Amino acid sequence: MSNTYLVIGASSDVGSTYIRHLAGKKEEGLCILAHCFGRPEKFDAIKTEFPELDIRVFKADLSDLSETEKLIKDIRDTGRVPEKFLFLPAPAFSYMRLKDLDNSRVEESFRIQAESFLMLASEFFPDMKKTEGARALVMLTKYVADDLPPKFMTDYIVAKYALLGAMKAAAAEYGGGKLMINGISPDMMDTSFLKNMDPRIKEMAVYQKGRLMTPEDLVEVFDEMLSSGYAENGENRCATLG
Repeated sequence: MSNTYLVIGASSDVGSTYIRHLAGKKEEGLCILAHCFGRPEKFDAIKTEFPELDIRVFKADLSDLSETEKLIKDIRDTGRVPEKFLFLPAPAFSYMRLKDLDNSRVEESFRIQAESFLMLASEFFPDMKKTEGARALVMLTKYVADDLPPKFMTDYIVAKYALLGAMKAAAAEYGGGKLMINGISPDMMDTSFLKNMDPRIKEMAVYQKGRLMTPEDLVEVFDEMLSSGYAENGENRCATLG
């Protein structure tokens, strides 16, 4: 078993938190293939703290088809077949009313999430399907589990529903044997993704829940859903504070 993790969107707050967690476990043969769009310096502290960690960083803009294709080639050139696949990327949150529709933003969000996932899945899932205990996990949002999402989030909601469909399609075609493919839909989290959100909305969520979720709240759930014993396939699992 290769013990290779492919983390797309690794420089996000959630990605870097989970990579630090994996490094701290000091599992034998661990190799992390970490994609980032920006902020590669987020890995510097992890490399300093865990100098023995085999982490290989790949920078690519997933909104650019040619860069996604190059990312796939660069990962292939490592000769590593991922055993675990974690997909986290999303553009920073920004409001969009339907009456102010910006097609370019909708298309960009779709490319970064649904299209890049499909490209990566079509490249790596056929080999992962042959690997015992292989697991893939896709970051969705609680809004695709709710009956009705919030207003003024057109590009984000459309892309997340597309990603949910892409995950389900991949699970139907490649999952259910050695490879299990699932999604996770967390509550609102206190990350840099929300930097453009009206602070009153975050305050309301804190009032309702006591606090916002943090990336640390997802670590154990990620461990469980990426473990070789996790037997669900095509699931969209909600993650909340209770």
